Amino acid sequence: MDEKSEAAKELRSVMEAVAQAAVARDYARRPALLAKYGERGRARYLEDTRYHQSYLADAVNFGRPSIFKDYLSWVSAVLSARRVASAELFENLRCMREVLNETLSPGSLAIVLEVFDAGVAGATSMDRSEQALPADGLTARYVDFLLRGQRQAALELVQDAIRAGTGIRDIWLRVFQDSQYEVGRLWQSNKISIAQEHYCTAATQMIMAQLYSHIFSGPRIGRVLVTACAPGETHELGMRMVADLFEMEGWDTYHLGANLPAAALVAYVAQRQPDLLGLSATMTFNLAGVAAMVRELRANQDTRGVRIMVGGHAFNREPDLWRDIGADEHACNGAEAVAAAAGLPASAEG
Repeated sequence: MDEKSEAAKELRSVMEAVAQAAVARDYARRPALLAKYGERGRARYLEDTRYHQSYLADAVNFGRPSIFKDYLSWVSAVLSARRVASAELFENLRCMREVLNETLSPGSLAIVLEVFDAGVAGATSMDRSEQALPADGLTARYVDFLLRGQRQAALELVQDAIRAGTGIRDIWLRVFQDSQYEVGRLWQSNKISIAQEHYCTAATQMIMAQLYSHIFSGPRIGRVLVTACAPGETHELGMRMVADLFEMEGWDTYHLGANLPAAALVAYVAQRQPDLLGLSATMTFNLAGVAAMVRELRANQDTRGVRIMVGGHAFNREPDLWRDIGADEHACNGAEAVAAAAGLPASAEG
């Protein structure tokens, strides 16, 4: 284990103690926080401090301060939309830095603070409002139905579009994929609740299932794709969409879903011998899980030659990280993944 990994490991081992001490220190200095936000706010503050350290540990582990910087930029925007001044975030970070300085061993402290300071210095508020969907578009109408809780109307809208000549691939890319981006933007900007965001995702999964007869009916090309999400990763809809897009291109796909243990993946890949394996991580703190999956695949003689493509928001924020973990390809979305796979050679079993 190298110095960065050791420092990240030590940071994770003291994470809870540091979070508790940092929040206690900030509340002692600013007693008005309790009056302003109450005990519920204090609990949220503690949870956020844990997340700050988790992203910091990932940035340290991979030697990429940009992971911590981008996270702070994102969380600053989320808090700003909820009328929490960015100054409060940085006061929290100041207390966290002080406690880290008192807690970590000298060797780890130097590595951690170098990443910490670079991330804080580079963080700026991220505004995604320019990505809002056109008010009169098909996707905007689809999102509007979901936000009203009108799941059946959303399904009928999509079915009408297909009958009118919209291709099934466009439905997956323009409606389902883009609606997920829009719902995420609306949650970040505090225009919808987390419950609404979850409902929209669940409804889209149901609607996709209603349309599967459209994607499994084409001719097969004799190629196999296996897809899975990292251990701990619960966001699996994007990876499912990718598998569906490959099905449309004639691949036989096997989507193993969310939160898959590495050992189970290795056993399945050894049995199935796919032409391509797709792995996804949405949350940055699940990158280590993908890296562990790749290591185990490469260490097994029956799976070491499998072609691995990674994707998801965590990789999209760090475009070169796929090389560091030993993957063969990276795609930012389903369309890119299909295009990249079109030129791959078939496996010996394919």
